[in-house]
Amino acid sequence: MARITAERINNIVKNFTSSSVMVIGDCMVDEYMWGEVRRISPEAPVPVVDVEEVERKLGGAANVVQNLSKLNVKPVLISVCGNDGSGRLLREMIGNIDCQSDGLFESQERPTTIKTRIMARNQQVVRADREVTNGLSKNEYEALWELFLKNIDNVKGVIISDYGKGVISEPLISKIIETCISKNIFAAIDPKEKHFNLYKGVSIITPNLKEAHTMLGASQPRNCSDEEVQNLGWKLVETLELPYLLITLSERGMGLFQRDGRIYSHLPTTARKVFDVTGAGDTVISVFAAAIVSGATPFEAAFLANHAAGLTVAQLGTAYVTQEELIAVCAAALL
Repeated sequence: MARITAERINNIVKNFTSSSVMVIGDCMVDEYMWGEVRRISPEAPVPVVDVEEVERKLGGAANVVQNLSKLNVKPVLISVCGNDGSGRLLREMIGNIDCQSDGLFESQERPTTIKTRIMARNQQVVRADREVTNGLSKNEYEALWELFLKNIDNVKGVIISDYGKGVISEPLISKIIETCISKNIFAAIDPKEKHFNLYKGVSIITPNLKEAHTMLGASQPRNCSDEEVQNLGWKLVETLELPYLLITLSERGMGLFQRDGRIYSHLPTTARKVFDVTGAGDTVISVFAAAIVSGATPFEAAFLANHAAGLTVAQLGTAYVTQEELIAVCAAALL
């Protein structure tokens, strides 16, 4: 394996600017209500949060798009929103990150997904989800497939962001994967356990350790050894016929599996502090895909994704990194 150099990393990241990646999946608005707890409710034994600030961020596939845009990769978004105020807000927020929102199909059949987190002194008190998770209707499916076909020849890679909210299901995902294979386009999936059987033949999936166990119908042991991680990963690679697999291992970092040569690489975590892992998977798959379509090897892409994730988990809520931040943190690691 060739040694990674700061010059090589710099060249890969600079190539992001000439790369384009399609993101298709479940978009949502992440809403945060920030406040203080000063008393317990007289109605029930629960804290009363005095809300002082409301913040709204891009979530799900929209956060993947945001991560790509902040890296100067040209993103193309294909998704669904509702004909509602949150859908209009979502379009506006996407426009604010220099991404076209014309791939966001406005559905008359489902609302825009909103996740509301009530926060007290940086601690999440409760989360409320407003969503419909049914599979796409015939009308929605046909609209997204048409948008996919319209844009697929203009991108170098595809990210399927599966949050289980209805966008990613049969037959859409099968046709997407088949098209990517036929056109030799890199396709990556941030997976949902219940859709395990839909991912066969994709370029890479990026589950966390719990998701990887659940996909194979196994319960995660309290202390999963490195040998158990490798056995689990190779079984996933073989079952889904994956060229690559990247399992995120929380405080232990990441494990990269490459089917050709049967190569396993462990990348230790680079996070110095962890405030919030929300959206960390979005950063991992965004950076990995951006790096691959910009000429990186799988190990180089995983190296970049690992360092990017180390930066984003140190921030509260969904977060992202810039080209400059990514180059700097990688250069420091290579000294």
